[in-house]
Amino acid sequence: MSIRKNWIVHLMRADTAKGISFSVSRGAGLTILSMAIVLMLVFGSSAFFVWKKNTELSQLSKLQRENELLRSRMTHFTTQMDSLLIKIRIMEDWEDTMRQERRLQVINPDVRALGSGGMPFSDPTFIAFCRDLHNVYNDNLLRLNYITAKIDLTYRTHFDLLSSIQTRESLYKTTPSIWPTFGRITSNFGYRIHPIFKTRTLHAGIDIANEIGTPVYATAYGTVSFAGRTGSLGNLIRIDHLSGYQTRYGHLDKLLVNTGDTVTKGQIIALMGNSGVSTGSHLHYEIMDMRRSRILDPISFFDLTEDQIPTHTNVNLAQH
Repeated sequence: MSIRKNWIVHLMRADTAKGISFSVSRGAGLTILSMAIVLMLVFGSSAFFVWKKNTELSQLSKLQRENELLRSRMTHFTTQMDSLLIKIRIMEDWEDTMRQERRLQVINPDVRALGSGGMPFSDPTFIAFCRDLHNVYNDNLLRLNYITAKIDLTYRTHFDLLSSIQTRESLYKTTPSIWPTFGRITSNFGYRIHPIFKTRTLHAGIDIANEIGTPVYATAYGTVSFAGRTGSLGNLIRIDHLSGYQTRYGHLDKLLVNTGDTVTKGQIIALMGNSGVSTGSHLHYEIMDMRRSRILDPISFFDLTEDQIPTHTNVNLAQH
């Protein structure tokens, strides 16, 4: 290449010494060189633009796939939450059945429905990207909040149900509610003419007659506060119950428990006898409300079911 008025361009092949030479004017050479540079710049810019667009298209395609996957997951979450709502409904129905069977207060349907007013909260995270995704996301968010509230309510009502059942079971266990022995009632609770002394006195319990040796049962869980010999009632057992009652079993033949023993409901504690002031083999049975210092008619306690026992008590029965 010459730097004179004319430029000589010599082209050679790599595999031979022969070549082609031609000359151009300096002005034409500068024009050709400028055009080549411009073409190179245009080509480079075009290539960069194409590369950038391909990259953006690739990213856009990836985002679209992620968007479709996200919407698919959202739909799946919707199905799962619907399934959870069905299971919660089954749990609510079970609880209502349990409350009805045990004669406990059923939860008000309006409370179950968790009704609320006002405009629902809307999370705007996805609204700038995709309105459909925004709607699905917020629908799931509302469902999730509703399920959370339902679970919280169901947990509280289930806990209340469990507490009520445990309290009733404890009260039933510690409240006299079964017959203390087998036999026939020969004397009821109340004022009567004493069969031996022939005076009008209060008969503080009931008499149940049967043969000597007939089993006598504790009518509730409790602690034996006395087991021994007394005056008119002969061999006597007193049992203190956590429900606030005390039961007394008199005219016994043989005692099978000692003072301080813990007895369970239905446990055999003695054998029927004719000890003390008595006209024949029978059991004298009393119930006393120690909270109010009142003697009660035992017949009103016989064959009580769990839901018939009064729930008022001043005693903590949690550990029993």
